[in-house]
Amino acid sequence: MGDKPEELVNVPQDLTLVSDAELETYGNQAVAEFDRINALDDVTSDTITYGLRLADDIDRVRAEVAARNARSAQVAEANRVKLLKDQANLKARVHGADGGSDGGTAPAGTPAPVDVEAIAAAAARGATTALVNVLGDRVAGRALSQATERATLNDARRFAPVGSEAPPAKLAVTASVDIPGVARGDGVDSIDRMVDIFTRKAKSMPVTSDAPNYQLVASVRNEFEHTVDDRTSPSQIEELFKHLTSPDKKDALVAAGGWCAPSEIRYDFFNIACEDGLIDLPTFGVSRGGIQFPVSPSLANVFGTTNQAFGGFSVAFSNATIPWLWSEADDIASVTGVPDKPCIRVPCPTFSEERLECYGVCVTAGNLTDDAYPEATRNFLQLIMSAHAHAMNGRLIALMAAKSTASIDTGGFAVTGQPVYQQIYGGLSLAATDYRARYGMCQDDVLEVVAPFWVKETIKADLAWRNGVEVRQIPDSEINAHFAALNVRVQWVNDWQVRGAGQFGNATAMTSWPTSAIFMLYAAGTFIKGNGLQLDLGVVRDSTLNANNDHTAAWSEECHLIARVGHESRRYTINFCVNGKTGAQLASTSGCNL
Repeated sequence: MGDKPEELVNVPQDLTLVSDAELETYGNQAVAEFDRINALDDVTSDTITYGLRLADDIDRVRAEVAARNARSAQVAEANRVKLLKDQANLKARVHGADGGSDGGTAPAGTPAPVDVEAIAAAAARGATTALVNVLGDRVAGRALSQATERATLNDARRFAPVGSEAPPAKLAVTASVDIPGVARGDGVDSIDRMVDIFTRKAKSMPVTSDAPNYQLVASVRNEFEHTVDDRTSPSQIEELFKHLTSPDKKDALVAAGGWCAPSEIRYDFFNIACEDGLIDLPTFGVSRGGIQFPVSPSLANVFGTTNQAFGGFSVAFSNATIPWLWSEADDIASVTGVPDKPCIRVPCPTFSEERLECYGVCVTAGNLTDDAYPEATRNFLQLIMSAHAHAMNGRLIALMAAKSTASIDTGGFAVTGQPVYQQIYGGLSLAATDYRARYGMCQDDVLEVVAPFWVKETIKADLAWRNGVEVRQIPDSEINAHFAALNVRVQWVNDWQVRGAGQFGNATAMTSWPTSAIFMLYAAGTFIKGNGLQLDLGVVRDSTLNANNDHTAAWSEECHLIARVGHESRRYTINFCVNGKTGAQLASTSGCNL
C-alpha cells in the first residue's frame, strides 16, 4: 500500500467571503491539484478520498461563480429596466401621457420589475427599526418578513384622499459596506436582497469577547416629491406653495386632521451606572473550600520576648537578657556552669484559616416580554450586573475593615476645624511612621492606604477655597503625588462610607462636606483575595420555568475569601474641615463648609 498523498490545496468552506479573484485562484488550484494526483501511478483509497474532496471543492467553486454571475445579471437587468422606466417618465413629462409610443413598456421577455415602492413602504412602516434589532440583538438569519409584520403601520400615505396622484414619500435603501457580490452604494431592491447582505456581513465579522462589534450594513434615506434647499428661488417656493395649497391638496390636509399618526415610541433606556473604585488586592485561586496559612511572627513579637533588651535599650543588658551582655567575670564564673548564655528556641507556628463565602444573583425574565421588548431585559441585566459589582466590592472592603484594628484617632491631627489637606496628609504621615517603626520596616517601604473616593474631592474643594488656587490646577495626579512622597499608595475606593445616613449616595442629598473619614493602613501584601468555586451558568431554560413561560435570563455565583496574612491593618479616623484656611488664618473661628 502506498503512502498517503500530500494534500496541497484546501478550499475554504464558506466561499461567500472570498473575492472574485481569490475564487478563480481556488478553482484553478483545485483543478491543477486534481490533475496532479490523477497522474500518480500508485492509487490508494486515500488518493480517491482526496480526489473526491477536490471534486466537491471544484463543484462548490463553480456553483459560487455561477451564483455571482446570476446576481450580477439580475442587478444589471434591474438597472436596465429602471433606466427604461426613467426614460418613459421623461418622455411623458415632455410630450404628455399620450404623446408618442409607450416608451415605458419593457421589451418582450423582460422580467417583471421589482416593486421598489412596496419595499420602501415596508421600511417606512418600521421595518428599518426591526432590521437594526435583527442585526444587533437577534440571529442574523431571522426572516425579515416577520419583523415587517410586527412593525407599527404608521405610513402617513394611508390617510391620503382617494385619487391623489402625488408620488408618496419613500425610503431608498443602499448598501453601506463592501461585501462580496455587493458594492458600496448599490441599491437594495428587495427584502431577500437585504437578508442576503445581512447574512454575508454576519459571516465575515469576527467573534469577540469584548463589547459587541456592530457594523453598518445598509443606509436608508427619505425621498420626497418636492425638496427645498438653499438653491430654491423665491419664485419656485411660491409656485410650490400654490401647488400644495391647491383645492385637492387642501382636501388631503383636511382629511388628515393633523399629524393623525401616534407619537413614535423610544425603546432605549437611560443607564449611567458604572463600576469603578473597586478594591485592588493580590488575588489567587482556591481549589478547595478555603485556605490555611501560618501566623507570621514579626519584629514586634521579638521585642516582646521575656528578658529582652531590644526595646530601645530600655531594659538593662545582663548575662540573662537577649541579647546577652557577657563580661570577663561571667566567663570566669561559667566554669562552674553558672551563669550560662540563654538561647531562644524556634516556636512552633500557629495556623489561621479562612473559608470561602459564595455570592450569587439570579434574574428571571418572561419569554414573551424578552421577545417583544428585549431592550428592557438587556437594560435590567446591565443594572443588576453593575449593582452586583458594587455590592461585592463593598463586601470585600467590609471584610478587610473587620480584620483591622478598632478605629484610632490621630491625636493632634484630629482637631475639628483644621484644613483638609494638612489633616489628612499629617494624619497619614503620623500613622505610616508609627507603623514602620512598630515592625522595623525600611523608611521607604510602601504602605497601602484605603480611603473613600470622596475624600479626594474634599481635598480639591479645600484647596479651591485657598487664595491663588484654581480648580483646574488640582488634578488627581497631583494629589496622588503628595501621598506618594510619603511612600504611601492610596486606593480611592467606592462602596465604603457611602449610601448610609448622612453619607454620599443616600436618598437625602448632601448639603455639606463631611468632617471626618476612616482610613485603612497596612503593609503591602497584608491582605490577599481568594477566588474559587465559580459557577456562571448564564441563560437557563428548564421545564418548570417554561411552564410559566419564563426563563432565567442570568445566573451567576462566585466564591471569595479575604485573608489577612500580614501582621496588622490599622483603621484611623481623621477629622477635617473644608474651609481653605492656611498659615495664620488657622486662628480664625469660622466654622466648616463656608
